[in-house]
Amino acid sequence: MAIRHEIRQDDLDPRSRDVLREIVMHYVSHGEPVSSRSLARGGRFALSPASLRNVMADLEDLGFVYQPHTSAGRIPTDRGYRFFINHLMRSRKLTQHERETIDKKVSEGTELDEVMQIGSRVLSRLSNQVGLVFMPTLDHLTMRTIDFVNISDRKVMCVVVGTNGVVVNKIIESDQSWTREELAAAGSYLTAEFSGMSLDAIRNRMIQQLDEERARIDAMYKRTIVLGMGVVEGVMPHGSDLFVEGATSILNKPEFSEADAMRKAFLAFEEKEKLVRILNLCVNEAGVQILIGSESPFTHDYNLSLVAARYGSASNPLGMVGIIGPTRMEYARVAPLVEYLSRALSRKIEETEQEQNR
Repeated sequence: MAIRHEIRQDDLDPRSRDVLREIVMHYVSHGEPVSSRSLARGGRFALSPASLRNVMADLEDLGFVYQPHTSAGRIPTDRGYRFFINHLMRSRKLTQHERETIDKKVSEGTELDEVMQIGSRVLSRLSNQVGLVFMPTLDHLTMRTIDFVNISDRKVMCVVVGTNGVVVNKIIESDQSWTREELAAAGSYLTAEFSGMSLDAIRNRMIQQLDEERARIDAMYKRTIVLGMGVVEGVMPHGSDLFVEGATSILNKPEFSEADAMRKAFLAFEEKEKLVRILNLCVNEAGVQILIGSESPFTHDYNLSLVAARYGSASNPLGMVGIIGPTRMEYARVAPLVEYLSRALSRKIEETEQEQNR
């Protein structure tokens, strides 16, 4: 479960807020602890190094910064980053190149899984962090149409199209041979019977139908329902789809230069269960979600931050797009990238749905 730090703007006075902003921005840019002398040299404050040291000491007492070594400057804590994001951050506008790159890449995809892979790749390249696109389990996918294509004697490819534009292809083994005409008739029947229902509901209804009298006396009807059951059972166990790109970008981050830290970071992308659990929680929340370090089990265990936003519609969210990186992340630049890709994916799915309705 995600637990964000509850921080109000009036927890800090204006001068402390200004100093904290400079500490965060300087540390994000340079990756080195920030000293009072470096702040004074920057010319941003009409304060002496001694006065700035006092402000920084107060910020440390309040838990917004910490001193890694006695003689070092200060580094933002998770609490400090949270205050910065909630009250001090000014999101940077995307460049025309960034917008055009995202739009162009998303438009190149034809099926949803391809678009998801493209999306994670473009996020990674533009942010120099780890990009991800996530689609939860298909149990609640609402079916629009189902079609069958004969592959070989007893192999059939099924194409399920959801009402939200999701296209799922599945090759299934049948215990009987099918002609092209029989498969066309089966697809037409199953579409007419189950269109507008979720896969979970379709499976439950098919189980009931196999117990009905018609299935005992109508062999073709029973074959059709059994074929449909094979499709639903074949699709549903796939669970969540998670596309991750750019995991090796972690190698370039000073936070993970040591062997133990690097190994821990790579484990985050091999053991995906915690990440999937967090994304499943976030999919029901609107807007850009930012989880920093200690604010979720996944980010805490691997010393990472997650910036994510859902795609789809408010009434039917399909999944999440996001960027993962160290807590020392340029949130003001990363958050708009994530938000723009989520809108681009939503538009792509809506356009696909409209084309299929024509």
